[in-house]
Amino acid sequence: MAAVHLVTPPPVQPLSILTEEFPEKLAAFNGLTRDMREVGIVIKALVLSDHKIFVDPHSLDLLSRRFGHELRGMRCIAEGRLARNTATIRGVGVVWFTLVKEQDK
Repeated sequence: MAAVHLVTPPPVQPLSILTEEFPEKLAAFNGLTRDMREVGIVIKALVLSDHKIFVDPHSLDLLSRRFGHELRGMRCIAEGRLARNTATIRGVGVVWFTLVKEQDK
């Protein structure tokens, strides 16, 4: 039986349109979102304040083929029975969830 664990994200300072980096971050975020949609990657959620794009795990093969050369970092954090996987592409966090694999005894 599947379960969903809701985790409250830490408070984040909202981006301000008055900062110099906001237009650059927004352009990178929108550009990556647009490019992902154009190649057929299923986007589950967009969180501009955290600079993260959540994608469907079934789109990972397409994501790796199209954007693999742009990967700049990967990390994985276990959250209950799910693993939160994050890759950085063009300075934007791309996130997907997978089941945590059981250890063999």
